[in-house]
Amino acid sequence: MHQVTEPGRGSREVEPPYAVTTSRLGREARPAGHTWEPHRHLDHELLWGVVGSVTAVVDGVSWTVPPTVGLWLPAGALHEVTTGPGSEFHATYFRTDVFVPARTHPGAWDLPGLVPMYGALREVLLYMRRYDMPLAARSRAEHVAFDMLQPLEVAAVDVPMPTDARALVVARALVAHPADPRGLAEFARLSGCSARTLTRVFTADTGMSFVQWRIQTRMRAALTYLAAGLPVSVVGRRVGYDSPSAFVAVFRRVTGRTPGHYVGLGSDVDAARWPVGA
Repeated sequence: MHQVTEPGRGSREVEPPYAVTTSRLGREARPAGHTWEPHRHLDHELLWGVVGSVTAVVDGVSWTVPPTVGLWLPAGALHEVTTGPGSEFHATYFRTDVFVPARTHPGAWDLPGLVPMYGALREVLLYMRRYDMPLAARSRAEHVAFDMLQPLEVAAVDVPMPTDARALVVARALVAHPADPRGLAEFARLSGCSARTLTRVFTADTGMSFVQWRIQTRMRAALTYLAAGLPVSVVGRRVGYDSPSAFVAVFRRVTGRTPGHYVGLGSDVDAARWPVGA
């Protein structure tokens, strides 16, 4: 059975003198998948190292987290995280009072966003699971982690989640499986209301029609898959398009760019792009 964790208050995950800590949320503890109900942290959080399926709803907006890209959650952001069966990920926390990234990107760290997870960064963050090193050595490693973080600059494709229970069950199904081929009438039956009612509540809650919202959901998922380095043709199929040309046309209409612009932005294919401390 899929497990659900009850909502909790904001928690502090990193205590002085440490500035960074990493935890692993393994599949063996929750093999059937798990949902952490909406909660907050007093520290910044980075979800990364995904195996399987991990999605998050952050301040009402849906995100998909692929293996080579992390999801940045600023301190205080209300978020719900869901893993599929057999999935796992790492969570790294950063104390807000000492977090000084080298790449300032004004405002980037105040909002949820994607972060490329290059090999060197992954290794440093895994190192933060150790507590048996001298404080001076740990402090140096923590500042290397700060230096290596950078936001992944992608088009803004908002996917606001509906609040009405009938629309929410449909939204969650589509976030988990963007390529789901069911139409409005079939999803209306799933939600227990008419197609007309489902359309109305989607528009009232999200400002978009059901069709528009589904396109946004597919394009948001496509952005993260492309950044992870998947070919355009594969991404198109993963988000529900049988024809690559149809996918490219919709993607360009929504983002203003072709899918090829985003391929590999978050993948570890060019170590020269990532000089430590630059």
